[in-house]
Amino acid sequence: MSLQTPRILPAHLNAFHPSSGGPRSHTVRILGTVSALRGDTATITCGNNGDVTLILKPDSHLKMGKLIEVVGKVADLDGGQGVGIRVLGSTEWGDPSECDYKIYEDVVKATHQQKSIFYDAE
Repeated sequence: MSLQTPRILPAHLNAFHPSSGGPRSHTVRILGTVSALRGDTATITCGNNGDVTLILKPDSHLKMGKLIEVVGKVADLDGGQGVGIRVLGSTEWGDPSECDYKIYEDVVKATHQQKSIFYDAE
């Protein structure tokens, strides 16, 4: 079986946290616009759904204001700051103004409502 990476929104983060008792794999996929870069962390804004903090790899090369898709593992942030995503890889999608984020939201909703169509049973 290949690694499954469910698409999520910020509201889904806790459901994929290792302590949630949920899916075995805590690797997820999320789309957002880079809104802050701070050393080994970044923040992406996910449409009107809120922000997510990313824990970057040393070779991460994100650009402010660019739309990116991130594949990573849900993890606790340092200092008890909540939950974020430890980046395994990312792909730049370009200018966020050229993307209708509502389409992504609809895809996420569909994949969560019809899991058996999109993902193997865990």
